[in-house]
Amino acid sequence: MKKTGLIGMVFLLLLCGCGKDTRMEDLQQQYRTISTAQLSAEVVCHLASENRSFTVECSYDKEKGATTSITAPEEVKGISATVSDDQLTVIYDGAILSAGELTDICPADCLPYLLKAVSDGYVAEWGSETLEDRECLRVAFDTTAKSGEKLLCTVWFNEENLQPAYAEFTQNDHVILTARILLFQCE
Repeated sequence: MKKTGLIGMVFLLLLCGCGKDTRMEDLQQQYRTISTAQLSAEVVCHLASENRSFTVECSYDKEKGATTSITAPEEVKGISATVSDDQLTVIYDGAILSAGELTDICPADCLPYLLKAVSDGYVAEWGSETLEDRECLRVAFDTTAKSGEKLLCTVWFNEENLQPAYAEFTQNDHVILTARILLFQCE
């Protein structure tokens, strides 16, 4: 009798793995179809000595790249950065300056990187979590940064529309950048 019960339990465990959950595949497919998007976020860079906060707006085009503009703080308001083909160009008061190749993650490219991570990253973990009194779907996307190092992009999506509400970028077990999404519109 014990042997039959044990075989039955093993059989039930095997059956549990047969029904593949397609929710993450559907989420990633939804983000792969985004051709253009407008995003706004409060971004915090977590440096070794201090945190630096910015409010940014991003205009994303899958084919042409992305332009991110700083709207706060006042001291750097109006500086824009264009990210295209892993190159960063800084624009301020009409002057255009090539800033060279991108680092792994910065305020200028974190929002386009978020979209790329959601559509192409490996889903490392996911589950439900409450964020600011909202039920969210929390998904951690394992990605490889330009340097070749692992960069974990964890995104909290509003449950009702699967739009991003918050994101954390972690490298070498340290949160290096966070983004609280204020606006997300896409086509």
